[in-house]
Amino acid sequence: MGSFENHFRRPFPISPIITTHLNQYPKIRLEIVVDDRWADIVKEGFDMGIRLGNKVAKEMIAVPISAPLKMALVASPDYLAQHGSPKNIDDLQQHRLIGTKLSAEHGAEMQWEFKYKKELITFTPKSQFSINNHLRLQAVSDDLGIAWVAHMSVADAIRSGKVVELLPEYAMTYDPLYLYYPGRHGHSNVFKLIVDALRVEVV
Repeated sequence: MGSFENHFRRPFPISPIITTHLNQYPKIRLEIVVDDRWADIVKEGFDMGIRLGNKVAKEMIAVPISAPLKMALVASPDYLAQHGSPKNIDDLQQHRLIGTKLSAEHGAEMQWEFKYKKELITFTPKSQFSINNHLRLQAVSDDLGIAWVAHMSVADAIRSGKVVELLPEYAMTYDPLYLYYPGRHGHSNVFKLIVDALRVEVV
C-alpha cells in the first residue's frame, strides 16, 4: 500500500507509468491526492509527494522524475481559422482564454508565465472558461479558446495537428518535477518500487 500527494502550481499530467505498474502488480493499493497547497506530507499521512524543483525540507530526499517542465500555449486549428493567431502576449487579451483557478477556496486565476530574451513576462488571463484538470485539452479541441498547459500533456496533440502551439518563442520552462519523501529507513518494497520506477523516467 502506498500514498502520495501531488501538489504544484503549474499544470502537470500524472505519469502513465503509474498505470503500467498497477496493471503489473494488481495487489498494490495506491492513493493519489492532487492539491495546489503546500502540505506537510508526514503530518497528513502521505508516503511521498511531487513538486516542481528540489527545494524541500532538509530531512527530505528529492528525486528528479522528469525533464525540465516546458509550458505551451495551444489552440485548435478551427479556433485559429475563425479568430486568427496572437502575434505577441498582449494579443492574448483579444482572444477567448481557457484558464484555471489555484483552488476553489481562493478563486484567483492562475497567472500565465512566459520568458522572452531572459525577461519574465507575467500575464493574468481574463478567462471566458475556467477548468482545473485535463479537460482543458478537450476544451481546446472543442474550439473554446487558447489554453496554457504543460507541453508534455499536449505533445501528441501538437504532433497530430489536433492543436497548434502558439508563440513558442515565449515558452516558459520550469525546473524538473521531483518526487520527495522523508529520509527515514524501513520503506516498504512497494514504496521502493514506485520510487525506482519513476526515477527511470528521468530524461
